[in-house]
Amino acid sequence: MFCTSCGTVITPEQAVCSKCGNPTSVGIIRGGGRRVAEHYQLLGILHLVYSGFIAIPGVVMIFLGKFIFGWLGQFMPHNPPPNFMAPFITLIGWLILLRGVAGIAAGIGLLQRAPWARILALVMGFISLLSIPFGTALGIYTIWVLLASGAEEEYNRLTLLSH
Repeated sequence: MFCTSCGTVITPEQAVCSKCGNPTSVGIIRGGGRRVAEHYQLLGILHLVYSGFIAIPGVVMIFLGKFIFGWLGQFMPHNPPPNFMAPFITLIGWLILLRGVAGIAAGIGLLQRAPWARILALVMGFISLLSIPFGTALGIYTIWVLLASGAEEEYNRLTLLSH
């Protein structure tokens, strides 16, 4: 028997392809869901792209806080920026960068079907709900894919088969 999606050889009793995660006829007959198998790769890519765009402003803010505000103080001796401004902007930049890196980790984990990635992607999805409009769309899509009935069991089955 061969997988209809990727062509990998599979055994007749195998519910899901060990290479691509596509459910076989056995998996469909047993009631194995397809929601996570059909959407986890797209969800991982979306988390990577969105979080990459989130991380860029974090890097810019760290640069501004570390270098530009120190430079402005030297050239504006009569009216320098407040002393708390540079550390504050740097801190905000690090927080934004941390959020971006966590989302990138969730995306990579989903693509590699890591057992911890489902929880991290859900956390990042809930955090993304606050970022209108793209973050909200990603958060809703993440919740729709990973919190549906039977999604946890299906994701666990996919992670076991891929590792």
